[in-house]
Amino acid sequence: MARIGSAVVAGFLLMNGPVTGQDVTEPALKAAFIYNFAKFTEWPAALAQEPFVLCVVGDTAVREALARAVQDRVLGGQQLRVSFVAPGDAPPKCRLLYISSVTTRQAATLLAGVRDMPVLTMSDLDGFTDLGGIARLFFESGRMRFVVNVASADRAHLHISGRLLILGK
Repeated sequence: MARIGSAVVAGFLLMNGPVTGQDVTEPALKAAFIYNFAKFTEWPAALAQEPFVLCVVGDTAVREALARAVQDRVLGGQQLRVSFVAPGDAPPKCRLLYISSVTTRQAATLLAGVRDMPVLTMSDLDGFTDLGGIARLFFESGRMRFVVNVASADRAHLHISGRLLILGK
């Protein structure tokens, strides 16, 4: 059975720089979580020369917020690039795939397309980790929370930092 951790994390703890209440929209908060998951994940060394693309399926507001959040940022010596993918399209070579505003069937198809590949899959869809996704974001009592399926991360040959996972203990 997959070890699943969840945590209550305030978005302002994950974002770099000062944040005021009016600056934090739901898409901006999700973008901060997505960026920080990327920041606290290790990919196989063989990917070091490949572009660092963060793909967003189905949610243009999150894509736009993520593009703003990662603008001029570098991870692992690589500039981050955000790509929008339509639900029916095959995603380009992504390091991170955020799936939202699609059906469970569409999400399952997208996950099947990257199964066993070193792609950090994230979503806000109910049951996403049960489908084999790695991380699911959700709101509970007005706070952003997340669930991580560590077995799915292991299968994708990704290592999510204990600094992030410990928040669920």
